[in-house]
Amino acid sequence: MVYLTIVAFGQDYPHVPYGTLSRQFLDIYKAPSTHPTPVYFDAHGNAGDTSMPSSIVTSLKSNGISIVAWESLTPINNIFDIQTGWADAELMFKWVKANAASYNFDTTNFIIGGTSRGSILSWKYGQRPNPNTRGLYMYNALPSVWGDSLTWWPPNDVKVTAPPVFFLYLKEPGCSTLPPTAPNFDIHDPNNGYKICNKYTSLGIGSRDTLIWGMELTNNKDKYQYLLNFALKVIKPYSPAAINPVFSDNSGILVFPNPFSNQLSFSLSDNESATIILYDFLSRKILQQPLTNSTTINTQQFDDGIYFYQVVNSTRIIANGKIIKN
Repeated sequence: MVYLTIVAFGQDYPHVPYGTLSRQFLDIYKAPSTHPTPVYFDAHGNAGDTSMPSSIVTSLKSNGISIVAWESLTPINNIFDIQTGWADAELMFKWVKANAASYNFDTTNFIIGGTSRGSILSWKYGQRPNPNTRGLYMYNALPSVWGDSLTWWPPNDVKVTAPPVFFLYLKEPGCSTLPPTAPNFDIHDPNNGYKICNKYTSLGIGSRDTLIWGMELTNNKDKYQYLLNFALKVIKPYSPAAINPVFSDNSGILVFPNPFSNQLSFSLSDNESATIILYDFLSRKILQQPLTNSTTINTQQFDDGIYFYQVVNSTRIIANGKIIKN
């Protein structure tokens, strides 16, 4: 079993009720912006709560993305609990839309996330045809508690209009088929995610799904490590709230100017050796070069449009984000 130490970050608006029952509340982390901001919705696992790690809160808010972490039944144990959670999700999203102006939310740019239990409660709403749902980001998604497939079979919710989905799993495929006493037994089986990916492929939308498994085999077990890059890829292009003139967070990285034209500069606050990687809008790698202290890249040959960057060292992603050339 892997234990992580998570430092929670203070909410801007804690324990805001979206319904009349004690379980129906949400925490809001509001990104500072003069424009309405995209929103990432987080639903925790059975043993969790609505607190969020400071690293992902800072990362998303620094890139103009607000966070809504919402509560419902916890834990869920059967199909009746699941249906109650689905009803709570409907009520929660309705409340957020009705109160969007009060919190400067952009209701055309929602990214829906969930861990284990949270992925189940978010699934129905996330897969409903809705152009404003830009993507789903889910960790240990859709655990093997579905019960009778005649009652609910998640692939049946997937339509050709389904949004991009990013699955991340701790274990290896097949872990749910092991004896319950086996060390690697886990109901969070990547094969459950692959069932969804197969449905995407059968509908001709296989380019919209991503699945990564085996996080326990890596040095980085942060379930949010891919969230920022995914969110910046799927939110509406050129959304003003998603573009910062200079990107800077607790990673110590400065990236400027943004938008850029003929030059793009990266600055590292310490002497750590790192590597800059640039991708185009289709996630094709177009540049990779070392970074120590600072460097300026000649971008005259780049086409106008959206790009994504990563700054990495030998063990982790230090920073990533979205930039525009015009």
